[in-house]
Amino acid sequence: MKSRISSKPMHLKLLAVMALATAQPPASAQERKVDVTPYLGVDQTVMAPLKGGGDVLTYTNVTAGVTAEMRTRRLEVVADVQYNHSFGWGREATDQDVISGIVSGQYLISRGLTLNAGGLATRVRADGLSGAATLNDSQTSHVYAGYAGPSYARSLGDVDVAASYRLGYARVDEDADFAGFPDEGSFADSVSHSLAGSVGIAPGVRLPLGIAVSAGYDREDASQLDQRFEDGWGRVDATLPVSPTVALAGGVGYERIKISQRAPLLDGNGAPVVRNGRYVTDENSPRALIYDFDGMIWDAGVLWRPSRRTSLEARVGERYGGMSYTGTFVWEGRNQSFALVVFDGIDSFGRIITSNVAAVSGSSLDVVRNPFTGDFTGCAFSQSGGGQCFNDALAGITGANFRYRGVAAQYAAQRGPWGLGVGMGYSQRKFVTPSTQTVFVRGTKDQNWYGTASLSYVIDARSSIDSAIYANYFDAGDARLDVLNLGAFTSYNRLINRNLQASASLGLDSAKADDLDSVINAMGQIGLRYSF
Repeated sequence: MKSRISSKPMHLKLLAVMALATAQPPASAQERKVDVTPYLGVDQTVMAPLKGGGDVLTYTNVTAGVTAEMRTRRLEVVADVQYNHSFGWGREATDQDVISGIVSGQYLISRGLTLNAGGLATRVRADGLSGAATLNDSQTSHVYAGYAGPSYARSLGDVDVAASYRLGYARVDEDADFAGFPDEGSFADSVSHSLAGSVGIAPGVRLPLGIAVSAGYDREDASQLDQRFEDGWGRVDATLPVSPTVALAGGVGYERIKISQRAPLLDGNGAPVVRNGRYVTDENSPRALIYDFDGMIWDAGVLWRPSRRTSLEARVGERYGGMSYTGTFVWEGRNQSFALVVFDGIDSFGRIITSNVAAVSGSSLDVVRNPFTGDFTGCAFSQSGGGQCFNDALAGITGANFRYRGVAAQYAAQRGPWGLGVGMGYSQRKFVTPSTQTVFVRGTKDQNWYGTASLSYVIDARSSIDSAIYANYFDAGDARLDVLNLGAFTSYNRLINRNLQASASLGLDSAKADDLDSVINAMGQIGLRYSF
């Protein structure tokens, strides 16, 4: 029996799979799909405090958006983008603007060569209350991220070749001059580059072993303190099948990581100057090296691929000066998918958010929105396995680099009238900062637990119900707020005619920070949406 095991190392396999999937023969006319639906909406929203004080607030929201799914011979695009303007009634209810959405696309340039691009826009809290509702809260930030770049994957005779380049950009715009938690809002914007490639021979072609040689280079330039991250690596991997579906794998290589930045500007008392929640950079200060790893890396593990729809890879090794554990499990069934990943790396908000956007793909993307604010509840689900959760990246936004370890899982399914999506995970960030920084101390840790679940049910040809629950606990360590956020909402949708839809929604959101009293709000909404 022919082995199903690939020779590619784990960090290049997803690139190769995506590129090869896009490089299949042209789709038939029956497989092509172009569905673009622009819409306008208006709704009336009421927010009433159940605990924590405050007034009953009323808003009129006007929305304009578009959902799109396009699949042709060369192009595959999914998009869900929305603009929302809230008109507040009374002095306490302030007007707000929210842009939120996800766009992901791939264009087949030629056989094996694909151009990939995507983007994200959303809004988060900027006052440390990670995950809490943003309705009527002035301490918010708009987050934007995008990427573009080509990928190539092709078999040239017995040799498998894969390569990719990704240009990424991330930005956080503060809506208020808030300096209470500079570590939370210190990220301004960054530009990142990621370049990787591999050449390999599958097991059994010329040798019992599969051999792959790979190399990569990553760089990020962030405006906060003129920070710079550089990571160059090269490695050789070997794969030895021990059965048609199981193989042993291992690799060894060399890596050099450098992180440098300038010092913050100090005031007359020697304290860092903070403006709009961010440190002001001392342009005359020398660039200081705050992290420098230079050495050998290795790992070993097992691969299991019993079918084209199921794969598992688990590895243990040494990297970043200590032990490292990573793994992936992916299963794609009929109209459902499950993915689990164990990760470990040196990362930043800018690199994580652009990587998350790049991971979005597939058809029929279900973006779970809060109907009262238009914000994401954290996840976008796809039955074809291209969904992604952004909860972790958007919790505790910071301009610092950190050792990033954790686990994340996602499941999506569509069975008859029912649709289900579940995402959950845990992460720990250990910060890499100079000893002179006053907010983050080198080695400071925070932790984040999150979960999101959405459930939809089509009652009949004209009616449906959408529901979601979400939870997020952010343990910020000794220096900042620990926050527990819980919430749920449900919406009933009814088609009045082919283009006009009415909806009614109820929701509950709570936030509890350290020893502060809980803030619990109930929300209700009725609205109309016209689709063109």
